[in-house]
Amino acid sequence: MSLFIKGMDISSYPEMLDKQYTYYDFNGKEVNLLDFAKEQGFNYGRLRIWNEPERVPESGGYCNLKDTLKMAKEIMQRGMGLLLDFHYSDWWADPGNQNLPFAWKELSEDELVEVVYDYTKKVMMALAENGTYPDMVQIGNEIRCGMMWPVGAITNWKGLAKLINAGIKAVRDTQGERDTKIVIHLDQGGRYYYYEEWFDAALAHGVTDFDIIGLSYYPFWHGTFNDLKNTMEKLIVRYKKPLVLAEIAHAYRMSQGNLFGEAQERIAGFPANPEAQRTVLELIMSIVAHVSNDMGIGVFYWEPFWQAKENDGSWGSCMVLVDSNGMPTEGCKAFGIEPKNTDINKIAKIYEPKAAMLSDKEQLERYLPQNIKVLMWDGSIENRVVNWELSDMSASEEFSVHGVLSSGEGVQMQIRIDSNAQNLLGNGEFVEDLRFWEVETSHDVQQEIRQEIAEEFPFEAKNYFYFSCKENLTLCMKQCIEQVETGSYVLSLEYLGDNTTGVKVWLYAKSGEKEYMADIFPTDSEWVRQELVFEVEDVSAVEVGIKVDSPAMYGQVRAVKLVKR
Repeated sequence: MSLFIKGMDISSYPEMLDKQYTYYDFNGKEVNLLDFAKEQGFNYGRLRIWNEPERVPESGGYCNLKDTLKMAKEIMQRGMGLLLDFHYSDWWADPGNQNLPFAWKELSEDELVEVVYDYTKKVMMALAENGTYPDMVQIGNEIRCGMMWPVGAITNWKGLAKLINAGIKAVRDTQGERDTKIVIHLDQGGRYYYYEEWFDAALAHGVTDFDIIGLSYYPFWHGTFNDLKNTMEKLIVRYKKPLVLAEIAHAYRMSQGNLFGEAQERIAGFPANPEAQRTVLELIMSIVAHVSNDMGIGVFYWEPFWQAKENDGSWGSCMVLVDSNGMPTEGCKAFGIEPKNTDINKIAKIYEPKAAMLSDKEQLERYLPQNIKVLMWDGSIENRVVNWELSDMSASEEFSVHGVLSSGEGVQMQIRIDSNAQNLLGNGEFVEDLRFWEVETSHDVQQEIRQEIAEEFPFEAKNYFYFSCKENLTLCMKQCIEQVETGSYVLSLEYLGDNTTGVKVWLYAKSGEKEYMADIFPTDSEWVRQELVFEVEDVSAVEVGIKVDSPAMYGQVRAVKLVKR
């Protein structure tokens, strides 16, 4: 495959047409969307297929075989390649949802394997008769946690392997002389350890007849850009398979609700605006195009043309390549570049140092870093020497210190002087294991206290609470404090851990009849500090803590504080 894939998942396009959404070019002229997309540089389409979506009212009945045949013809008539994505479900399949189709729920393991083969073969034969046999086929969608639960959960690798191989065999038995490629697709594209564990297990259980490893990579969920590069490089060495990013995206504006806000901007390292959207997409494509031995074959934008009339917090309202009026965003232009030609010696992003909380200003000089990390356009990280300007330091308790990199770019570091308010919680630093803490979980969740030692002077050691689970889990870690005075309080902690579709983590506090909460948007690249402000109106007991509701993942908690304002 010499052509770099610049793909789009347009599974919702029939629904958009039925809702009479319109699309325009950059000059405001109404266009046929598929013609416009090809003009912008898209050369591949991706379609998901659900078994019997009409059984799920929320689906609207879309993404069935009829829609797939029609859309496949629209894509391939324009000379584009086609990737077909089997969800093996009546509705969404992702790390937190891998539900059996309604018609298959009562089948035994052997019966399910047989019906997966028959169904896959039926779809592939229909596409062949339609003249639209796919160039690539995904067996399952984001199947890191398995598919078609419970038979295909990763806790039953023997069953999961049978199901995957049944789907693969159906493709091989129908492709004839066609050079159709089989894709195995997981989420968490920046986290290599998941891929090594999964693919080692797959190979050990006989899942070997596949051609491409597919990764989902959303920079606000799945690790840093450097994590993505390192994951891809290691996968190539270990498995010697080409790699495709089966899903990517970045927001062109902030959303209502929790989908994309300040936390997501901070973790991705880029704001939610059209210019940053274009930069992020060009950066991701450049990273893929510069993977060793040309083994990065392309990317697919997930649902770039899913419209919403207003900013309602949905994917179509902020994560797409068209605005609410159907006008293309600046991000569309990213697909017109040739990513292999990107100058990888340029800086794509300066990682300014995290804010420091000090007890007094005399500590400042020893905490200022001597080097600043910068991200290059191939995803690699380099260090740049920084010279700090201390002469204009503010007298306030919060201020910025400015510096200049050896390559000329400016940086700054936020400083806060902490008053060290009294912590009302017991063992908030986990120095005595889990004393004072009550932990409730839904499954057999691994729990332990670990220690992290800072890599730079003054080499501080901090304990943290670690938990992980290989299944969907809920977790609640809490303390109850008796006879708390009336007033305003702040509950805070630092959190580090996985994020992907379906991960929910939040701080909470209960005071009397009232319950307060604040969402945490996790990342595994840095500790995220979150605060929850709440009121105690009557002298009473207060319950505070953290809750998790998530697919298989890990999390870490440290520095838990409850202080009166």
